[in-house]
Amino acid sequence: MKAQKIKGLLFYLAFLVIFLPLLVDKLHFIETSALKGSYKLADDTTFSLQGWLSGAYQRKKEQYLNDNTSFRPDLIRLINQIDYSMFDKCHAGWDVKGKDRCLFQFPYIDAYYGKDYAGYNQIYSRSTKLKAIQDTLGKLGKHLIVAFLPCKASFYPEYFPNDRVEKTRGMTNYQAYRQLCDSLGIHVVDMDTWFRSMKYTSREPLFSRQGTHWTVYGAILGGDSLIRYMEHLTGIAVEHPNWAETEHSKVPRMGDDDVASEMNLIFPVAEETLAYPKVKEIHDTGRRKINAIYIGDSYMTKMVLNGVIQKMNKQCEYWSYFEEAHNMHENRYATIAEYDWKGAMKTADCIVIAYTLFNLRDFGSGFTESAFNYYYPQGTQQPVN
Repeated sequence: MKAQKIKGLLFYLAFLVIFLPLLVDKLHFIETSALKGSYKLADDTTFSLQGWLSGAYQRKKEQYLNDNTSFRPDLIRLINQIDYSMFDKCHAGWDVKGKDRCLFQFPYIDAYYGKDYAGYNQIYSRSTKLKAIQDTLGKLGKHLIVAFLPCKASFYPEYFPNDRVEKTRGMTNYQAYRQLCDSLGIHVVDMDTWFRSMKYTSREPLFSRQGTHWTVYGAILGGDSLIRYMEHLTGIAVEHPNWAETEHSKVPRMGDDDVASEMNLIFPVAEETLAYPKVKEIHDTGRRKINAIYIGDSYMTKMVLNGVIQKMNKQCEYWSYFEEAHNMHENRYATIAEYDWKGAMKTADCIVIAYTLFNLRDFGSGFTESAFNYYYPQGTQQPVN
């Protein structure tokens, strides 16, 4: 009798497992949130005799049902959580779990150890072109600024997972560029060194355990330092934003948990209090805003998304990876290929190239070579205005 009850219970459980997802799909009485990150669900397929005979219809239909069945996101989160909590395994792209629940992306760690070193010849060639561009812009009353943005890998190397720790550290792109920029006299804002110097004294976290980029607070601090350097370089009394008022939150905002969120876990990776300054414009009649162009990577993008540079500049353009041109005040967008970037440079007071350690292998994303070829057409010795 007891055995029959157990068999009956197992039957009903099996029935529930098989048919509950189908009922949820039809009746929608349980809501399941979508997974985060970049992924593509399989599309449904149309029946055809040819597809049936070849087996293509069955394969596509199976993939569609697998991807679109209810509870799939929750099951994936459960599997991800088990692997993360029990085996320190991350299922999202480059993500790795470091010590003390500090998340990293492994290419940044590789760049820290110099595994992506571009070689002296390439870095020297690009640096000398940067110097030539800076000199040409200087004659035109404009200024070039190279900004080395901070990197979480260089900020928190003590938290690397053991299987990513190397015994020795080779020459890095950052070290080579830094040395050459100093020797050539290129205008540099070295935020990587500056942030590391504030590691134990900053009043707010500069990096989150849950993200790969600097925090919102760190990005705003970086933007403020850039405008102050522009003021020093140009001799122009520039308006400074006010960001004395700050909110604090244990719930990350604006990408401060960009790594953790794409891992699709059930529980938070870490609990930390992060700062979110409110940036306000202060209109000072004795000061003015300048026109600036920023060429940068995803770290620079976070500064742009916070709105800090828009509030500091009269006209502000952001050229993401020198692929997309965004006019931040007029809300205009174009690809670099179709944009008159040469004309835009003529109206700028400052041009900033801002990249973090990981992206220095392709520093400038082609801007340096394009601008050099524009100012120094092949075969000419003097720059073209």
